[in-house]
Amino acid sequence: MGMLARTAYQAAHLLGVTALMRAFQGPRVPVLMYHGVSSKRIGGVLNCEKKHVAAADLERHLRFLKSAYQVIPLSRYGAILRGGGAVPRGVAVVTFDDGYENNFSHAFPLLKKYGVPATVFVTADFIEKGEPLWVDRLASAFAATTLPAWADSSSGTLYPLGDEAEKVAAYLKIKADLKRLPPRDHAPALESLLKALGAGPDLPRLFAPLRPEQVRELAASGLVEIGSHCCRHMALTNLDPDEARREVTASRERVAALSGRPVECFSYPNGDTNPLVAGMVEAAGYSCAVAEGLGLDRAGKGSRFAVARLALKEDDDEAAVAATLCGLRSLGMSAARAARIGPLPAVPGGGR
Repeated sequence: MGMLARTAYQAAHLLGVTALMRAFQGPRVPVLMYHGVSSKRIGGVLNCEKKHVAAADLERHLRFLKSAYQVIPLSRYGAILRGGGAVPRGVAVVTFDDGYENNFSHAFPLLKKYGVPATVFVTADFIEKGEPLWVDRLASAFAATTLPAWADSSSGTLYPLGDEAEKVAAYLKIKADLKRLPPRDHAPALESLLKALGAGPDLPRLFAPLRPEQVRELAASGLVEIGSHCCRHMALTNLDPDEARREVTASRERVAALSGRPVECFSYPNGDTNPLVAGMVEAAGYSCAVAEGLGLDRAGKGSRFAVARLALKEDDDEAAVAATLCGLRSLGMSAARAARIGPLPAVPGGGR
């Protein structure tokens, strides 16, 4: 976050602008999206997409949430959307994706300290079989490789790997390419790349999965509800309909068995969904599903099977957190984008 933006948010917060916007933001709900939680900030390839937040940063976020919002479980928010009733003023929701062990060791104590409910979405294979998520295997391989470069024989592209910035760029590009592959091509392409990079079997502790007994303890706490994040963490929009449907239905059953509780909520891997996939989730009996959207959820304006979420940045101070949750930050980003694009062309017979 730039110094100018930080100063602007601090001024808005001190002058009460964020509190005023929060009071009048109406049915626009911040649904926060987290993944892993670490003991300290992590950089480089392992966290180049800022999926993992330091515990101290998470605590700052939760402290403000507790002071300014009524944090409710996602299942309750889904029930409100399903019933068509008015969303209570000043509500927020907290969610975690994937099912990392650090959700238990680092996040859970903080959730208990501040009395903040949350939904943890777990990937069934990750928990039951201990199979690392493929994106984490890929990131670990790029972080550890000593190769100066890697050549993609299928495209002829040469990826330099001489420093951290080059590794990050290569990882992001190759990850995006792999995500688009169908399952029959995805696994062999991934394994071939990992072998070429010299990847070993051990991954950093950051990527360890929750143990089944930890999932059950979280669910039994009354503070954390467990949701489904599919069986294999594959983008459902890339699968054929029958395979996607099996992922949606089987994961609900498997996660319920893990947690000992009914599973009400669903999270689309990678946030990827479409009307067909959303229909599968509804037909499977879930009450709601979260996507990404990277903004406030407009309660009642969209589908409860495509609830939008947003993410806070690790260096956000209280003013930036307040600006994000009330929608001020997204307004500023929209204005900045508009300024870069420039004025819209004139429309004959109308305005702009």
